[in-house]
Parts: sequence; C-alpha cells; structure tokens
Amino acid sequence: MNQRTKLQPLMRRALLFVVLFMLVPMLLIFWYSSEQASSSIQTQVGQALSELNKQNHATIDRVIGSVDQATVTLMGSDLVQSWTVAGSETVQQRLGRYVKTEKLLADYASGVKYSLIVLDDPADYSFAPGMDVSDSGVFFVSDASGLPWLEKAIRDGGIGSVQMAEKFGFNPDKRKTAAFVRAVADLSGSSGAVRVVLMAALEPALLEDLDSISLPEQSRKVLTDTDGTVLAGSAPTMSAFAVPAVARRLLPGVWTSSKAMFIAHDSPAYGSRLIYEVPLRKLVGAHRAVQTIIQISAVCYFVVLLAFLVYLLRVVLRPMGRLARLSRSYEPGKKLERLPEEGRNDEIGFFYRSFYSMTERLNQLVQEKYVMEIKQKESELTLMHSQITPHLLYNTLDSVYWYGIRGGVPEVADMVRDLSTLLRIGLSRGKELITVREELLHVEAYLQLQIKRYDSSFTFRIEADENALECLVPKVTIQPLAENSILHGIGKMDGEGELTIQIAIANGELTVSVEDNGFRPVDLDKIGAILREEADPDKGFGIRNVHKRIRLRFGDAYGLSYFAREEGGTRALIRLPAVRTAEQVPSFGYAANPNPNRPPQ
Repeated sequence: MNQRTKLQPLMRRALLFVVLFMLVPMLLIFWYSSEQASSSIQTQVGQALSELNKQNHATIDRVIGSVDQATVTLMGSDLVQSWTVAGSETVQQRLGRYVKTEKLLADYASGVKYSLIVLDDPADYSFAPGMDVSDSGVFFVSDASGLPWLEKAIRDGGIGSVQMAEKFGFNPDKRKTAAFVRAVADLSGSSGAVRVVLMAALEPALLEDLDSISLPEQSRKVLTDTDGTVLAGSAPTMSAFAVPAVARRLLPGVWTSSKAMFIAHDSPAYGSRLIYEVPLRKLVGAHRAVQTIIQISAVCYFVVLLAFLVYLLRVVLRPMGRLARLSRSYEPGKKLERLPEEGRNDEIGFFYRSFYSMTERLNQLVQEKYVMEIKQKESELTLMHSQITPHLLYNTLDSVYWYGIRGGVPEVADMVRDLSTLLRIGLSRGKELITVREELLHVEAYLQLQIKRYDSSFTFRIEADENALECLVPKVTIQPLAENSILHGIGKMDGEGELTIQIAIANGELTVSVEDNGFRPVDLDKIGAILREEADPDKGFGIRNVHKRIRLRFGDAYGLSYFAREEGGTRALIRLPAVRTAEQVPSFGYAANPNPNRPPQ
C-alpha cells in the first residue's frame, strides 16, 4: 500500500509532464505549422496568380492599345476627316462616301469591329441601316441624347476611353458591350463642334484574352472599370464586382476571405481593373487532406507514447522509487539490505550497484573520521604540552637578560633580548601568517645578532611603506633571504657590506626586496633550478622553502625570484598579494585559483 502511494505522485507527474510538455506543445506545433503551411501555400499561389494577372492585363492593354492606335490612324484619314464638316452634297455623293467609309472600317476589322457615328440628320441618309439593324459600320444620329457613352466621348474631346455601350444590331434584351470610344477632332483647324465619333466593340477580343487563361474550377475572371462596373468576364456586364471589404490583404494586389482569394491589377493607362476570384478549397484542398492525415498520425503517436509511459513506469519509475526509499532509510555507518534490482544488467542495476558502493565508501569514511578524531584529540593534548616548553624558554631568557643588565654586560643582554624576539615571532603562537611589522621585528632581531657574530662586518637598512606594515605575509619569509645574503655575500666584508630591505605596495601587490653588495658573482641558473626544484634537494633549502610556501598559499602567480645587481651583489624579490585580513587569503589559494591574473586590491 505504501508503495502505491509513493508511485501515484510519480505517475501523475509523468502524465502531467507528457500532457503539458509533449502533447500540448505538439498540438500547438501541428496547428501552427498547418496554419503556416496554408499561409505559405496561399502566399506562393497568390504570387503566381498575381504575376499571371499582370501578364493577362498587359495582354488586354495591348489589345486596347492596338485599337487605340487604329482609331488614331482612322482619325487622320481623309475619308474620316471628310465627315467632320457638313456640306451640301447630292444623295449619290453621300452614298459613295458612305460605301468607301464602310469599306475602310471593314478593312481595319480584325477581331474588333469598328463603327463611325456621325451627328447628322438620318433622313439625309435613308440608304444607311440603323444601329438596330447592323452590328457595325457608319451610323447617323441627330443628337447624342439618350446615348451616355456618346455624350461622354463628345465631352472628352478626342480622349479615348473604354465604356459600356449598347450592342449594335439585333439586341432585343438591350445588352451592352465594352467599347473603345473616341471623338474625331477636325484636323482642318475649324473650331466647330465634334460631330463624328469612332467606336470599336472590344468585348469579343477581351473575352478571348480572358478565356486564354486557365484557373481552377469555379474561378471567375472579371474586367471592370474604375467604378467597379463589369466590362467583360465571368460576371454579367454592367453589374458591380469588387474585392469584398472584409477580405484580408495577403500581398500587394492579393486578398483572401474565408472562401476565396482575390487577385486584382489596375491599368492606369485605360482605367480598367482585372480581378481573379479563386475558391480557397481549390488551392489548399490537398493540403487540408494531408493535414488531416498528420493529425490522425499524431493521435496514434500519442497513444503509443502513453503505452510507453506505462511500460516506463513498471521498468524504470518503480525501481527508482525503491531506490529513493532505500536512500532515505540509509544512515551512515549502517549496512543496507540488498535488493534484486542490483543484479540487473542495465542502467538501473548500475545505479543500484553505484549506490551500494557509495554507502560502503561512506561507511568507511565514517570509520576513518572516527579514528582521525581520536588522533586529533591526542595531537591537541601533545600540542598543549609542547606549548609549555617555549613558555619556559621565554621566562629563562628573560631572566638571563636581566641578569646581564645587572651584571654590567649589556651586549650579552641585548643578544638575549634579540634571541628572545627571534624565537617569539618565529613561533607566533602557531600562526602561519603575521603582519609585515612583526616580520620586520623578527628579521631585525636576527640581523642584530648576526652583526655581533660577524663583528660588524656589514650594516643593514630597512625601508617600508607605512600602508604596507599591516599586510599579512607568511612568517619567517625575509629572514632566510637575509641569511643567504650574509653567508654568500657580505658576511666577511670587514664593515663594507650593505644589506637593504625595501617593502612597497602598488596595484594590489606587496613587493619585498632584499639587496646586498656582495663581491661574489651570483649563479642565477643554479638559483633558478633550486626554485624549480630541479637541483639537489639538500641545497638551497631556505629559499626553496620560502618560494614554495608562498606559491602554495597564494598561487603560482606569486613567489621568489633573484636578479644580479649592475653595481655588484644580488637582489632577491618577493611578490605577494596585498591582503590585510585572513578572510582574503583563501581567494588566492592554489586550489581555488591556480593561475590568478591579478589579485583584488
């Protein structure tokens, strides 16, 4: 029962994970990708249809342009110009000019029928058939009233335009057709009113160009004027046709609604607009079918995923639950019962074996820690006992010092005092780091003793920046360097030896320089080998110890280096980070930062 209660939250979390992080995101991805694919298809198809629409419209414009050019040629002909001026002619002369004009118009007819409308009394031309009889030719009307297209042509005064006009010939339904209409200007220079108009029936040619373009089934191709009136195409002429206001703009010249895609192109030259209307289901129908297949596949995928989750529960989650309970029951030092999962040859078995191995190591560490704590207690007792000896030594030296003062031998008293200072600072109550001030007291006491020992064969000088005195350094750092200078340089110079100790702080670094004017040449290669621990370990113990302690404490960026002075002698240089509290020291330690670029100030 306890096992079930522990596993139920795991199962719920696993199901929640699948739903929130797999099922929902995948459904969103499917929906988003489907919408993007549909939009991409619409965009690509829209681009292709837009180019097709432009080319189709350009072809239509060329047809209208050729008609426009033909009307210009006809306008300039002497025969057409002869109709612009009224005159007194016989019936025979009128008939002859009429026949010649009919022949001229017929010669120009090539898919487009041309007509000439003359504002004159039809009674004078009784031989000419009317507009209700012939579908093209020369027609006579007394005035333009009742014929809007004719009135507009006269108002435009020679500017051609595409308009809807009544079909000539037999037309009981009063149907209209698209026509190119232009008033004929009088080239003789007279300022008389326009009395001759040319008209070309364009509808057959326009329909031929529109029908030459193949679009998906149930699509419509419509040519309208600037007001949206149908000139030719799939919609009835004279009806209104435009892109719906609710349609969404997809591309320049392309719109989509819930059911159709609209492609439109405007021709500023002749004031027309060509519109394609294509049903969307014809464009993305195949994509929708593929989308449905993908959705069914996704559902099947998630069913398989849930089955795999149940399998995962039995094979992975349940053994992991046992391992979790086993880890919670573990107490350091206590042996655990062995479960059968340890024998599995997969990752679960590896986890169990690793856990048992870890607990065994922890038990071993606990045992070792217990032994170490016992040894530490013993070491503390030994240390407390050993501290009695320095205390007894200090008291004895102090007694000798006062005995020397009272006995009249102050030199001996001073040497005892310096020795006491040397020992006291050297031990430093077990501290590893001391201040520069204490270190200088230590090295000064040592130098005073050495001056008496070598019978004042050298002198020393100590220079230290005031702000460097409280910085921390490893104890007994300067004394070994001073000892080397005395032993190998100035110890036997009969009062001419000079030892200079300079301590400065700059850019977050503490530098300690120990210089001497010894006459012996310095072997820098040998010293370098000692510092790199490549020489005999019994040689150079003091400087190697100083260099190693500094690097172990502060990192490889710091340490000891030697140089030869131009005026003779040796210069030892120590580089340390300028730290004033023990809390700052661990940040420079070798383990934390083996290669520091620059210590913090």
